[in-house]
Amino acid sequence: MNYCFYLFVCLFLTILQTAVVLEFFPSYQCYDLFIPYILYLGMMRPFYEVLPFVIASGLIVDSLSAGPLGLYATSYLWIFILTRVASGAFVVGHWLSLPFVIAAGVLIENVVILGVCVLLDRQFQVPRMSIRIMLEQVGWATATGIFIFKGIGMAHGLWYALFEE
Repeated sequence: MNYCFYLFVCLFLTILQTAVVLEFFPSYQCYDLFIPYILYLGMMRPFYEVLPFVIASGLIVDSLSAGPLGLYATSYLWIFILTRVASGAFVVGHWLSLPFVIAAGVLIENVVILGVCVLLDRQFQVPRMSIRIMLEQVGWATATGIFIFKGIGMAHGLWYALFEE
């Protein structure tokens, strides 16, 4: 039944990110709402249980974006793996460290995306506007990411209570 929950959250975040959030904010201002979800999977769930959903989430976002195929899947996979490694060394799931962990996840994704853009452009320059947008997204992630993370955790607990008994 956990797999149904992961699929439900993935579809919910896809609809929320593509249809609802873009009605209220410009696309460049909102960070990727899948980052708290990937971090939740990396911190709170077993590795082999959620690995297919991390990759599937990346492929879904890849199919909706205009970027090269595999860009988001690659960044989600790196964020997931780095979360697993950091969870072994630090207490990253504590509520005080969550805003910084989520901000780091958004920063990693933006660096991967900017790196691919720079490599594909062959000019090896990052525009100043991209840096400003990246910092805005990190700020928004720091302020709101913990609510998404905790909301997913609460929804998972409710899902488990409703369907696992």
